[in-house]
Amino acid sequence: MVVGCQRKETNNSVTQSLSAEKSQNSVESGSKSLESPATKDDKQIEQKIATGTVNPLNNTGSFMTLTPTGQTNALNNPIYTLRLYANGELIDSFLTVSGRTHTQNRNRHQSGTEAPLPDGKYMVAKSTIPGAIAEAGDRFLPIEPRFKTGRSALGFHVDPSFNKDNGEDGTAGCIGLIAKKDLDKLLSFVANYQPKFLDVKIQYRNYATEKIN
Repeated sequence: MVVGCQRKETNNSVTQSLSAEKSQNSVESGSKSLESPATKDDKQIEQKIATGTVNPLNNTGSFMTLTPTGQTNALNNPIYTLRLYANGELIDSFLTVSGRTHTQNRNRHQSGTEAPLPDGKYMVAKSTIPGAIAEAGDRFLPIEPRFKTGRSALGFHVDPSFNKDNGEDGTAGCIGLIAKKDLDKLLSFVANYQPKFLDVKIQYRNYATEKIN
């Protein structure tokens, strides 16, 4: 049985990893495919996305946020923006997915639903572990909710099936980056700035239907 994007039996190692880091005060916390927002096409996409205020949480530390773009990919899977803040300043952002087209309205707090991860704050691990399933890849960055929920074994990884009509587009609840180089930048950010938390707010408004092809 898969819980989040990792198998249930991997959850203990994820929890132990995060607990160890917490004790050290290292965390507080298909054809067509899109590449990094650094490309020309993705810069045009980013221009369509409402970015809001530079620091929506008025936090002077280092942290991350995940919010809706109001857009979907070619398979109607909602696109979310992951933003990275260092010392209160926005330094980078990436397009991501969470869940699948047909799981968006499922219970986000119930294990096994493959729904997007629930809103709230998460602790972020300092280093990666191997993905337990093929779609999670060989680099999986665990996150752990700081609130009561039935979801577990969530984290960041690349979605190798983004925009592919193979039944695997999206994730089982994890945050899927759409390019390997985006994951490289995210892991570099985590190593250099040790973000205190990830703040997820992806359910606070209805999704628009504009598609990113």
